[in-house]
This record gives sequence, C-alpha cells and structure tokens, in this order.
Amino acid sequence: MSDYNRTTRECSVSQLQPELRQAVRNYFQEQNLGAPETGTLLCCETVSTRKSAGWLDSLLNGGEDATIHTGMLLGAEWLIWVRKGDRSDTVLTAANLKEIQVRIHASLFNRDYGLEITGFVRDAKTRVHGYVGMGEEPAAQKFCEEVEKAVASLKPPAEKGFNRWWKGS
Repeated sequence: MSDYNRTTRECSVSQLQPELRQAVRNYFQEQNLGAPETGTLLCCETVSTRKSAGWLDSLLNGGEDATIHTGMLLGAEWLIWVRKGDRSDTVLTAANLKEIQVRIHASLFNRDYGLEITGFVRDAKTRVHGYVGMGEEPAAQKFCEEVEKAVASLKPPAEKGFNRWWKGS
C-alpha cells in the first residue's frame, strides 16, 4: 500500500512551487540550457501527503516528510524531476532520455501511479532504478505516456530472440 495520497496537476515551469522552480532555474543556468520555460515540452507537479497509520506510525516515522512537492519536466532530450519535502532539502535529478528506460507503474491494489525509471541519471557511474510517484489524474497519465513515447522515439527497443542472434552473426 502506498504511504502517500497524491494529486498531480499540469502546470508551467513558472507555476511550480518556488523551491522547485528555483532549483530548475539553477540547473538550467549551470548546464547552459537557456530558459526552462522554452525548453520544456510538458511540466507537472505532484503533492504527496503522508497517510497517517496511527500513533505507532508517527513514532516510527516521525522524521519523514509529511508533505512532498515533486516537479517533473520533459524536454526533447531530457527528463528532470525535483522534489522538496517539508523536512528534507530540495533534490533535482536529471536524465538524458537516451540513457534511461521508463515504465508506467499503475498499481491495482493501492491506486499508486507513476514512472519507474532505470538507467544513468545525472552524473551516476552506474545504472540506478527509481520511482516518481504521481496521482491518478489525467495530467499524470498524460505526462507518463509522453515520457514513454519520447524515450521510445529516441531509443527504439532492442531486438529479442532469434532476430537478434541472426543479425549479430
């Protein structure tokens, strides 16, 4: 079961929470990418609110964020997600679409929806696997589908089975 209730809305970069927006602008400036508003094809923001399971959960998980804001931006060749919790610092992660695989995650059991991302992100030396949780709103579904299409268009799936073996010889 998901530990959070999530809601996702489509927005422009300028409508992101101030800390998220500033982290994105700083990243674009550091990477000489120009203005985030012009390079972003699609942007959305998710607010995740921690579910309370009672006093024991509060005692055991008291140091965790109660609310997390996550901004997701899709560009022609990149994906950025940035998060800020009410207790945790702002963390920005960026990936080249050619360096990752994505899978839409939709749980039948707990209404959890989002993107599973595997590959090389930012300056990682090894492949990483992560999850960006979103709400069930149409904005989240649209964002996930567009990311999946963008990754597929830049990196066609590898051939499997006999065809791969036959062409490799």
